[in-house]
Amino acid sequence: MVSILPDYSAPYVTVQIHGLTYRYKMVKDESSDALVYVRNKDVIDGGYVLEEKDDWSGIPGGTIQKYIRFPYNDATRWGQGSIDVEGDGQVLDPIVTYNYKLDVDNEAMLCYNNPLYDPSCPGFQQALLDYLNSMEKLSPDDPFYDEWIQANLSLNDEGKQEESEQAEEPEEELSNFEKELGGENSIDDLVNGDEQARILATLSQNIKIESYYVLNIPGGEYKDAVVLEDTIIPDNPRAMRNLASDANHRKMVRSQYD
Repeated sequence: MVSILPDYSAPYVTVQIHGLTYRYKMVKDESSDALVYVRNKDVIDGGYVLEEKDDWSGIPGGTIQKYIRFPYNDATRWGQGSIDVEGDGQVLDPIVTYNYKLDVDNEAMLCYNNPLYDPSCPGFQQALLDYLNSMEKLSPDDPFYDEWIQANLSLNDEGKQEESEQAEEPEEELSNFEKELGGENSIDDLVNGDEQARILATLSQNIKIESYYVLNIPGGEYKDAVVLEDTIIPDNPRAMRNLASDANHRKMVRSQYD
């Protein structure tokens, strides 16, 4: 497979295989039995990463071509390929074509070519140290000058902060805590008197609700704008005829039972 697939040793490039096409000519007698296996060894898990079987038993020879597709998998698993015949027959003019793609990780490529590309790149600190050691004097025009200054400042700030934290001893806080845990505490030690006085003063204020129930609504007389005149509604002759028809219908139905 090394002679067939591209050999990329760079860690930022991977070869992914997702299919293959094979073609060959089988020469045999129609009455003989033969099996043809197209295989690729699995160099990681053992066995075969691909195994395709063609059964030529009881049929005459000929030419076969197959297209096989499968999910992408890393080419590092694919070992030596072979076309094996079991039985009476011979394979002629075999051709195997692999379908693959190259995956390139741009960030990994930049880090691989230059570890100083980003602080997250593997080997960044060692590369920066080697770079600084190779310089007799770092110039302000150097692209890593500001980063070098910031790194030194941050280290100095961390050292000063650790020294200040070690120098400070929270004696007052510890004494207050011990005092609160003690059994002989006064009310002033347990309750903030000023805060309690402020809360009581707020609760004692008279709420002014006059603006809610003292309200003048302008009133007056609202006269009717629509006047209905008296009139006579005539009877509906059609309704009278329908009633008469209904009465006759009921009379006819009733006569069947009388």
